[in-house]
Amino acid sequence: ILPKGKSTPSEMIVPKGVWCLAALASIFAVKPIRQLALQPDIPSHMVSQSTTLIPELLTIEQQGELVELMKDFGSLPSNLADSKVTMPQHEHIGEAVPIQSEPLPLCPHPYMIPNINRTLCILANRIDIGRHYITTGGYNGAKEPYAVAVGRLQSFGRYIFDPSTYPVVEKLFTSKGFQDAAKNTCPFNSQVLDPFQFNLIVQVPGQTVATHIDGVYFWGATRFEFPQWLLAAMKFSGLFEDRFIPQIQIVAYFHEWKDEEGLKKGSFIFWNQNDVPVEVPPTSRSASGIDGSTVVHAANTYLPEKQPPLTDKDKDVELRYSENGDLWTVFEDGKPTQYTYQTSDLRSTIVFRARCFETEEKKELFNRPGAVPKLSLSAILRTFQADMERRANRSMANLPPLDLAIMIMDTYIRYPYPHDSFVPFNYCVVEKLLGGGEALRFLFNSIGCRLE
Repeated sequence: ILPKGKSTPSEMIVPKGVWCLAALASIFAVKPIRQLALQPDIPSHMVSQSTTLIPELLTIEQQGELVELMKDFGSLPSNLADSKVTMPQHEHIGEAVPIQSEPLPLCPHPYMIPNINRTLCILANRIDIGRHYITTGGYNGAKEPYAVAVGRLQSFGRYIFDPSTYPVVEKLFTSKGFQDAAKNTCPFNSQVLDPFQFNLIVQVPGQTVATHIDGVYFWGATRFEFPQWLLAAMKFSGLFEDRFIPQIQIVAYFHEWKDEEGLKKGSFIFWNQNDVPVEVPPTSRSASGIDGSTVVHAANTYLPEKQPPLTDKDKDVELRYSENGDLWTVFEDGKPTQYTYQTSDLRSTIVFRARCFETEEKKELFNRPGAVPKLSLSAILRTFQADMERRANRSMANLPPLDLAIMIMDTYIRYPYPHDSFVPFNYCVVEKLLGGGEALRFLFNSIGCRLE
Protein backbone atom coordinates (compact mmCIF):
# COMPACT_ATOMS: atom_id res chain seq x y z
CA ILE A 1 0.00 0.00 0.00
CA LEU A 2 2.81 2.44 0.83
CA PRO A 3 5.36 2.85 -1.99
CA LYS A 4 8.97 2.86 -0.85
CA GLY A 5 10.23 6.20 0.36
CA LYS A 6 6.76 7.75 0.58
CA SER A 7 5.77 8.65 4.10
CA THR A 8 2.71 10.86 3.70
CA PRO A 9 -0.45 10.51 1.59
CA SER A 10 0.41 13.66 -0.38
CA GLU A 11 3.58 12.00 -1.66
CA MET A 12 1.84 8.93 -3.08
CA ILE A 13 1.65 8.32 -6.83
CA VAL A 14 -2.05 7.83 -7.39
CA PRO A 15 -2.30 6.49 -10.96
CA LYS A 16 0.08 3.61 -10.29
CA GLY A 17 -1.79 2.58 -7.14
CA VAL A 18 -5.18 2.75 -8.83
CA TRP A 19 -4.06 0.76 -11.87
CA CYS A 20 -2.52 -1.87 -9.59
CA LEU A 21 -5.80 -2.14 -7.70
CA ALA A 22 -7.73 -2.54 -10.97
CA ALA A 23 -5.32 -5.24 -12.13
CA LEU A 24 -5.67 -7.11 -8.86
CA ALA A 25 -9.46 -6.92 -9.05
CA SER A 26 -9.45 -8.43 -12.53
CA ILE A 27 -7.15 -11.23 -11.41
CA PHE A 28 -9.29 -12.04 -8.38
CA ALA A 29 -12.37 -12.23 -10.58
CA VAL A 30 -11.07 -15.65 -11.69
CA LYS A 31 -12.32 -18.01 -8.97
CA PRO A 32 -9.50 -20.63 -8.99
CA ILE A 33 -6.88 -17.87 -8.84
CA ARG A 34 -8.80 -16.16 -6.05
CA GLN A 35 -9.05 -19.38 -3.98
CA LEU A 36 -5.35 -20.12 -4.41
CA ALA A 37 -4.30 -16.57 -3.55
CA LEU A 38 -6.53 -16.42 -0.47
CA GLN A 39 -5.23 -19.68 1.01
CA PRO A 40 -3.80 -18.80 4.44
CA ASP A 41 0.00 -18.83 4.58
CA ILE A 42 0.66 -19.00 8.31
CA PRO A 43 4.15 -20.37 9.14
CA SER A 44 4.31 -24.03 10.14
CA HIS A 45 5.50 -23.22 13.69
CA MET A 46 2.24 -21.32 14.30
CA VAL A 47 -0.32 -23.95 13.27
CA SER A 48 -1.40 -27.37 14.60
CA GLN A 49 -1.44 -26.08 18.18
CA SER A 50 -3.48 -27.42 21.10
CA THR A 51 -6.78 -25.61 21.67
CA THR A 52 -9.59 -26.04 24.18
CA LEU A 53 -13.29 -25.15 24.16
CA ILE A 54 -15.02 -24.76 27.54
CA PRO A 55 -18.84 -24.64 27.27
CA GLU A 56 -19.34 -23.20 30.76
CA LEU A 57 -16.27 -21.74 32.45
CA LEU A 58 -17.92 -18.92 34.41
CA THR A 59 -20.53 -19.41 37.08
CA ILE A 60 -23.49 -17.01 37.14
CA GLU A 61 -21.98 -15.46 40.27
CA GLN A 62 -18.58 -14.92 38.58
CA GLN A 63 -20.30 -13.45 35.56
CA GLY A 64 -22.05 -10.89 37.75
CA GLU A 65 -18.82 -10.07 39.59
CA LEU A 66 -17.05 -9.39 36.30
CA VAL A 67 -19.83 -7.08 35.14
CA GLU A 68 -19.51 -5.14 38.40
CA LEU A 69 -15.70 -5.06 38.09
CA MET A 70 -16.06 -3.56 34.61
CA LYS A 71 -18.37 -0.87 35.98
CA ASP A 72 -16.10 -0.21 38.98
CA PHE A 73 -13.24 0.69 36.64
CA GLY A 74 -15.43 3.60 35.51
CA SER A 75 -13.76 4.02 32.14
CA LEU A 76 -12.31 1.72 29.51
CA PRO A 77 -9.67 3.35 27.26
CA SER A 78 -9.44 2.65 23.55
CA ASN A 79 -7.10 -0.21 22.72
CA LEU A 80 -4.89 2.30 20.86
CA ALA A 81 -3.81 3.45 24.32
CA ASP A 82 -2.37 0.08 25.39
CA SER A 83 1.24 1.33 25.24
CA LYS A 84 0.35 3.79 28.03
CA VAL A 85 -0.04 0.76 30.29
CA THR A 86 3.26 -0.96 29.48
CA MET A 87 5.37 2.15 28.67
CA PRO A 88 7.81 0.31 26.37
CA GLN A 89 11.45 1.31 26.51
CA HIS A 90 11.43 1.69 22.72
CA GLU A 91 8.23 3.33 21.47
CA HIS A 92 9.47 3.19 17.89
CA ILE A 93 12.37 1.92 15.77
CA GLY A 94 13.36 5.35 14.46
CA GLU A 95 10.36 6.24 12.29
CA ALA A 96 9.12 8.98 14.66
CA VAL A 97 8.46 12.49 13.33
CA PRO A 98 7.47 15.62 15.30
CA ILE A 99 3.78 15.98 16.04
CA GLN A 100 1.95 18.76 14.21
CA SER A 101 0.00 21.61 15.79
CA GLU A 102 -3.78 21.80 15.77
CA PRO A 103 -5.98 22.47 13.85
CA LEU A 104 -3.89 20.35 11.47
CA PRO A 105 -4.09 16.59 12.02
CA LEU A 106 -1.58 15.82 14.75
CA CYS A 107 -0.32 12.80 12.81
CA PRO A 108 -1.25 13.06 9.11
CA HIS A 109 0.19 9.66 8.21
CA PRO A 110 -2.71 7.17 8.32
CA TYR A 111 -0.65 4.58 10.23
CA MET A 112 0.80 6.91 12.85
CA ILE A 113 -0.57 8.11 16.18
CA PRO A 114 0.76 10.43 18.92
CA ASN A 115 3.28 8.83 21.27
CA ILE A 116 2.75 8.61 25.02
CA ASN A 117 3.78 12.18 25.82
CA ARG A 118 2.21 13.50 22.58
CA THR A 119 5.39 15.03 21.16
CA LEU A 120 6.01 12.58 18.30
CA CYS A 121 4.05 10.67 15.70
CA ILE A 122 4.96 6.98 15.70
CA LEU A 123 3.61 3.81 14.17
CA ALA A 124 0.75 2.53 16.31
CA ASN A 125 1.87 -0.14 18.75
CA ARG A 126 -0.24 -2.74 16.90
CA ILE A 127 0.02 -1.29 13.41
CA ASP A 128 0.44 -4.87 12.18
CA ILE A 129 -3.20 -5.40 13.18
CA GLY A 130 -4.60 -2.05 12.08
CA ARG A 131 -2.84 -1.97 8.73
CA HIS A 132 -4.01 -5.47 7.82
CA TYR A 133 -7.61 -4.67 8.81
CA ILE A 134 -7.77 -1.28 7.11
CA THR A 135 -6.31 -2.52 3.81
CA THR A 136 -8.10 -5.90 3.59
CA GLY A 137 -11.38 -5.24 5.42
CA GLY A 138 -10.53 -7.91 8.00
CA TYR A 139 -12.16 -11.30 8.39
CA ASN A 140 -15.44 -10.01 6.96
CA GLY A 141 -13.77 -8.34 3.96
CA ALA A 142 -15.48 -5.00 4.66
CA LYS A 143 -15.44 -2.34 1.96
CA GLU A 144 -15.73 0.90 3.90
CA PRO A 145 -14.02 4.29 4.34
CA TYR A 146 -10.94 4.73 6.48
CA ALA A 147 -12.85 6.50 9.27
CA VAL A 148 -15.33 3.61 9.62
CA ALA A 149 -12.52 1.04 9.59
CA VAL A 150 -10.70 2.90 12.37
CA GLY A 151 -13.95 3.12 14.34
CA ARG A 152 -14.46 -0.64 14.09
CA LEU A 153 -10.95 -1.24 15.39
CA GLN A 154 -11.07 1.07 18.42
CA SER A 155 -12.65 -1.29 20.90
CA PHE A 156 -12.23 -0.60 24.61
CA GLY A 157 -10.63 -2.33 27.55
CA ARG A 158 -8.38 -2.54 30.57
CA TYR A 159 -4.99 -4.28 30.62
CA ILE A 160 -4.07 -5.45 34.12
CA PHE A 161 -0.64 -6.90 34.95
CA ASP A 162 -1.26 -7.64 38.65
CA PRO A 163 -4.18 -10.12 38.45
CA SER A 164 -3.65 -11.41 41.99
CA THR A 165 -5.06 -8.13 43.36
CA TYR A 166 -8.52 -8.92 41.96
CA PRO A 167 -10.16 -11.83 43.87
CA VAL A 168 -12.64 -12.77 41.13
CA VAL A 169 -9.79 -13.05 38.62
CA GLU A 170 -7.49 -14.87 41.02
CA LYS A 171 -10.25 -17.41 41.58
CA LEU A 172 -10.58 -17.93 37.82
CA PHE A 173 -6.84 -18.56 37.48
CA THR A 174 -7.06 -21.31 40.10
CA SER A 175 -10.30 -22.84 38.79
CA LYS A 176 -10.35 -26.39 37.46
CA GLY A 177 -11.49 -25.16 34.04
CA PHE A 178 -8.47 -22.88 33.67
CA GLN A 179 -6.04 -25.46 35.03
CA ASP A 180 -7.35 -28.17 32.69
CA ALA A 181 -7.20 -25.81 29.70
CA ALA A 182 -3.65 -24.83 30.64
CA LYS A 183 -2.48 -28.43 30.80
CA ASN A 184 -4.01 -29.09 27.40
CA THR A 185 -2.66 -25.92 25.75
CA CYS A 186 0.80 -25.45 27.25
CA PRO A 187 3.52 -27.70 25.78
CA PHE A 188 3.71 -31.03 27.61
CA ASN A 189 7.21 -30.12 28.86
CA SER A 190 6.16 -26.61 30.02
CA GLN A 191 3.42 -27.14 32.56
CA VAL A 192 4.55 -24.61 35.20
CA LEU A 193 2.11 -21.71 35.01
CA ASP A 194 2.94 -18.04 35.57
CA PRO A 195 -0.33 -16.01 35.61
CA PHE A 196 0.65 -12.51 34.56
CA GLN A 197 -2.21 -10.58 32.94
CA PHE A 198 -5.91 -10.20 32.44
CA ASN A 199 -7.81 -7.87 30.15
CA LEU A 200 -11.40 -6.74 30.07
CA ILE A 201 -12.19 -6.20 26.38
CA VAL A 202 -15.43 -4.59 25.20
CA GLN A 203 -16.87 -4.03 21.74
CA VAL A 204 -19.80 -1.70 21.22
CA PRO A 205 -22.17 -2.45 18.29
CA GLY A 206 -20.33 -2.27 14.96
CA GLN A 207 -16.88 -3.00 16.37
CA THR A 208 -14.61 -5.97 15.84
CA VAL A 209 -11.44 -7.68 16.98
CA ALA A 210 -9.10 -7.64 13.98
CA THR A 211 -6.95 -10.61 12.97
CA HIS A 212 -3.88 -10.77 15.18
CA ILE A 213 -1.64 -12.61 17.56
CA ASP A 214 -1.31 -11.42 21.15
CA GLY A 215 1.65 -9.77 22.80
CA VAL A 216 4.58 -12.16 22.35
CA TYR A 217 7.09 -12.87 25.10
CA PHE A 218 10.69 -13.85 24.44
CA TRP A 219 13.60 -14.26 26.79
CA GLY A 220 15.01 -10.72 26.61
CA ALA A 221 12.26 -9.11 24.53
CA THR A 222 8.73 -8.26 25.69
CA ARG A 223 6.07 -5.59 25.25
CA PHE A 224 7.80 -3.63 28.04
CA GLU A 225 10.83 -3.12 25.79
CA PHE A 226 9.61 -3.06 22.18
CA PRO A 227 6.61 -2.17 20.00
CA GLN A 228 4.26 -5.11 19.77
CA TRP A 229 4.21 -5.08 15.97
CA LEU A 230 7.95 -5.82 16.10
CA LEU A 231 7.40 -8.70 18.55
CA ALA A 232 4.71 -10.11 16.24
CA ALA A 233 7.16 -10.00 13.32
CA MET A 234 9.76 -11.76 15.48
CA LYS A 235 7.29 -14.57 16.14
CA PHE A 236 6.15 -14.94 12.53
CA SER A 237 9.74 -14.90 11.25
CA GLY A 238 10.84 -17.96 13.21
CA LEU A 239 14.23 -16.28 13.68
CA PHE A 240 13.85 -15.99 17.46
CA GLU A 241 12.07 -19.25 18.35
CA ASP A 242 14.87 -20.34 20.67
CA ARG A 243 13.83 -17.43 22.91
CA PHE A 244 10.05 -17.83 22.64
CA ILE A 245 7.94 -18.35 25.80
CA PRO A 246 4.58 -20.12 25.21
CA GLN A 247 1.35 -18.91 26.86
CA ILE A 248 -2.16 -20.04 27.68
CA GLN A 249 -4.90 -17.54 26.88
CA ILE A 250 -8.48 -18.03 28.03
CA VAL A 251 -11.14 -15.88 26.31
CA ALA A 252 -14.40 -15.95 28.32
CA TYR A 253 -17.64 -14.07 27.72
CA PHE A 254 -19.36 -12.37 30.63
CA HIS A 255 -22.02 -10.36 28.78
CA GLU A 256 -25.47 -11.43 29.94
CA TRP A 257 -27.24 -11.45 26.57
CA LYS A 258 -27.94 -14.65 24.65
CA ASP A 259 -27.94 -15.03 20.87
CA GLU A 260 -29.08 -18.54 20.06
CA GLU A 261 -29.85 -17.64 16.42
CA GLY A 262 -26.44 -16.03 15.89
CA LEU A 263 -27.84 -12.71 14.68
CA LYS A 264 -25.41 -10.58 16.71
CA LYS A 265 -22.36 -12.29 15.14
CA GLY A 266 -19.22 -11.51 17.16
CA SER A 267 -17.88 -15.09 17.02
CA PHE A 268 -14.34 -15.96 18.11
CA ILE A 269 -12.30 -17.11 15.11
CA PHE A 270 -8.92 -18.82 14.95
CA TRP A 271 -6.70 -20.39 12.30
CA ASN A 272 -5.06 -23.58 13.53
CA GLN A 273 -4.42 -24.80 9.98
CA ASN A 274 -3.83 -23.08 6.67
CA ASP A 275 -7.47 -23.59 5.81
CA VAL A 276 -10.93 -22.28 6.71
CA PRO A 277 -10.79 -20.97 10.31
CA VAL A 278 -12.62 -22.37 13.31
CA GLU A 279 -15.56 -20.20 14.41
CA VAL A 280 -16.84 -20.31 18.00
CA PRO A 281 -20.00 -18.37 18.99
CA PRO A 282 -19.63 -15.86 21.87
CA THR A 283 -21.94 -17.81 24.17
CA SER A 284 -22.37 -16.20 27.55
CA ARG A 285 -20.13 -17.80 30.25
CA SER A 286 -18.31 -20.03 27.73
CA ALA A 287 -14.59 -19.81 26.92
CA SER A 288 -11.88 -20.81 24.48
CA GLY A 289 -8.28 -21.67 25.32
CA ILE A 290 -5.37 -21.16 22.91
CA ASP A 291 -1.83 -19.83 22.88
CA GLY A 292 -2.87 -16.44 21.55
CA SER A 293 0.75 -15.43 20.93
CA THR A 294 1.07 -18.30 18.42
CA VAL A 295 -2.41 -19.03 17.02
CA VAL A 296 -3.74 -16.30 14.72
CA HIS A 297 -7.21 -15.26 15.83
CA ALA A 298 -9.90 -12.58 15.44
CA ALA A 299 -13.60 -11.96 15.97
CA ASN A 300 -16.47 -11.63 13.57
CA THR A 301 -17.80 -8.05 13.67
CA TYR A 302 -20.34 -7.64 16.47
CA LEU A 303 -23.68 -6.39 15.11
CA PRO A 304 -22.00 -5.58 11.77
CA GLU A 305 -24.95 -3.65 10.39
CA LYS A 306 -24.41 -0.98 13.07
CA GLN A 307 -22.07 1.96 12.49
CA PRO A 308 -19.25 2.04 15.05
CA PRO A 309 -18.27 5.23 16.86
CA LEU A 310 -16.39 7.42 14.39
CA THR A 311 -13.50 8.44 16.61
CA ASP A 312 -10.22 10.20 15.84
CA LYS A 313 -7.07 8.08 16.05
CA ASP A 314 -5.10 11.15 17.22
CA LYS A 315 -7.32 11.74 20.27
CA ASP A 316 -7.64 10.05 23.65
CA VAL A 317 -10.77 7.91 23.31
CA GLU A 318 -12.47 6.06 26.16
CA LEU A 319 -15.78 4.49 27.14
CA ARG A 320 -17.08 5.92 30.44
CA TYR A 321 -19.71 4.42 32.69
CA SER A 322 -22.53 6.26 34.45
CA GLU A 323 -24.81 4.61 37.01
CA ASN A 324 -27.51 7.02 35.92
CA GLY A 325 -29.36 4.90 33.40
CA ASP A 326 -26.64 2.20 33.35
CA LEU A 327 -25.06 4.01 30.39
CA TRP A 328 -21.67 3.89 28.67
CA THR A 329 -20.64 6.95 26.64
CA VAL A 330 -17.71 7.35 24.25
CA PHE A 331 -15.49 10.32 25.16
CA GLU A 332 -12.86 12.04 22.97
CA ASP A 333 -10.19 14.12 24.73
CA GLY A 334 -12.43 14.28 27.79
CA LYS A 335 -15.56 15.41 25.93
CA PRO A 336 -18.70 13.25 25.54
CA THR A 337 -19.73 12.20 22.05
CA GLN A 338 -23.11 11.16 20.68
CA TYR A 339 -22.31 7.45 21.09
CA THR A 340 -24.05 6.02 24.15
CA TYR A 341 -24.83 2.39 25.06
CA GLN A 342 -26.32 0.34 27.85
CA THR A 343 -24.41 -2.51 29.49
CA SER A 344 -26.67 -4.98 27.70
CA ASP A 345 -25.44 -3.57 24.35
CA LEU A 346 -21.81 -4.57 24.95
CA ARG A 347 -19.90 -7.66 23.83
CA SER A 348 -17.88 -8.20 27.01
CA THR A 349 -14.94 -10.57 27.41
CA ILE A 350 -12.28 -11.30 29.95
CA VAL A 351 -8.98 -12.53 28.59
CA PHE A 352 -6.59 -14.00 31.12
CA ARG A 353 -3.10 -15.23 30.42
CA ALA A 354 -0.34 -17.28 31.96
CA ARG A 355 3.13 -18.04 30.65
CA CYS A 356 4.17 -21.70 30.42
CA PHE A 357 7.60 -22.61 31.84
CA GLU A 358 9.50 -25.89 32.01
CA THR A 359 10.46 -25.49 35.67
CA GLU A 360 9.79 -23.32 38.70
CA GLU A 361 13.41 -22.17 38.46
CA LYS A 362 12.92 -20.79 34.93
CA LYS A 363 9.70 -19.08 36.01
CA GLU A 364 11.54 -17.43 38.91
CA LEU A 365 14.44 -16.44 36.64
CA PHE A 366 12.19 -14.73 34.12
CA ASN A 367 10.44 -12.70 36.84
CA ARG A 368 13.58 -11.72 38.75
CA PRO A 369 14.40 -8.06 37.91
CA GLY A 370 17.60 -7.73 35.90
CA ALA A 371 18.22 -11.47 35.70
CA VAL A 372 17.51 -11.90 31.98
CA PRO A 373 19.83 -10.06 29.53
CA LYS A 374 17.79 -7.86 27.18
CA LEU A 375 18.02 -8.01 23.42
CA SER A 376 18.98 -4.67 21.92
CA LEU A 377 16.80 -3.00 19.28
CA SER A 378 19.80 -2.78 16.96
CA ALA A 379 20.46 -6.53 17.28
CA ILE A 380 16.84 -7.35 16.41
CA LEU A 381 16.86 -5.03 13.38
CA ARG A 382 20.23 -6.41 12.21
CA THR A 383 18.80 -9.94 12.35
CA PHE A 384 15.82 -8.90 10.23
CA GLN A 385 17.96 -6.94 7.77
CA ALA A 386 20.41 -9.80 7.28
CA ASP A 387 17.60 -12.25 6.61
CA MET A 388 15.77 -9.89 4.23
CA GLU A 389 19.01 -9.17 2.36
CA ARG A 390 19.55 -12.91 1.97
CA ARG A 391 16.01 -13.30 0.64
CA ALA A 392 16.16 -10.33 -1.74
CA ASN A 393 19.87 -10.59 -2.63
CA ARG A 394 20.36 -6.85 -2.17
CA SER A 395 21.47 -4.46 0.56
CA MET A 396 18.92 -2.82 2.83
CA ALA A 397 21.37 -0.89 4.97
CA ASN A 398 20.11 2.56 3.94
CA LEU A 399 16.36 2.02 4.23
CA PRO A 400 14.58 4.84 6.10
CA PRO A 401 13.15 3.51 9.40
CA LEU A 402 9.52 3.78 8.25
CA ASP A 403 10.26 1.83 5.08
CA LEU A 404 12.21 -0.73 7.10
CA ALA A 405 9.30 -1.18 9.52
CA ILE A 406 6.82 -1.73 6.70
CA MET A 407 9.19 -4.09 4.90
CA ILE A 408 9.60 -6.16 8.07
CA MET A 409 5.83 -6.46 8.39
CA ASP A 410 5.35 -7.24 4.70
CA THR A 411 8.12 -9.85 4.70
CA TYR A 412 7.17 -11.82 7.79
CA ILE A 413 3.67 -11.19 9.13
CA ARG A 414 1.17 -13.48 7.42
CA TYR A 415 -2.33 -12.69 8.62
CA PRO A 416 -4.94 -14.42 6.42
CA TYR A 417 -6.94 -12.51 3.84
CA PRO A 418 -10.76 -12.50 4.05
CA HIS A 419 -11.62 -15.92 2.65
CA ASP A 420 -15.16 -15.13 1.47
CA SER A 421 -14.49 -11.77 -0.17
CA PHE A 422 -14.67 -11.45 -3.96
CA VAL A 423 -11.89 -8.83 -3.84
CA PRO A 424 -9.83 -9.28 -0.64
CA PHE A 425 -8.87 -5.62 -0.41
CA ASN A 426 -10.71 -2.69 1.09
CA TYR A 427 -10.59 -0.47 -1.98
CA CYS A 428 -12.54 2.24 -0.13
CA VAL A 429 -9.36 3.28 1.74
CA VAL A 430 -7.28 3.81 -1.41
CA GLU A 431 -8.21 7.48 -1.64
CA LYS A 432 -7.16 8.03 1.98
CA LEU A 433 -3.90 6.09 1.77
CA LEU A 434 -2.80 7.20 -1.68
CA GLY A 435 -4.47 10.57 -2.11
CA GLY A 436 -6.17 11.38 -5.39
CA GLY A 437 -8.64 14.19 -4.85
CA GLU A 438 -12.17 14.65 -6.07
CA ALA A 439 -12.02 12.41 -9.15
CA LEU A 440 -10.90 9.36 -7.20
CA ARG A 441 -13.37 10.12 -4.42
CA PHE A 442 -16.19 10.26 -6.98
CA LEU A 443 -15.08 6.96 -8.48
CA PHE A 444 -15.16 5.08 -5.17
CA ASN A 445 -18.39 6.70 -4.05
CA SER A 446 -19.97 5.38 -7.25
CA ILE A 447 -19.28 1.82 -6.08
CA GLY A 448 -20.67 2.34 -2.59
CA CYS A 449 -17.73 3.54 -0.48
CA ARG A 450 -19.56 6.58 0.98
CA LEU A 451 -16.43 8.75 1.22
CA GLU A 452 -16.86 12.27 2.56
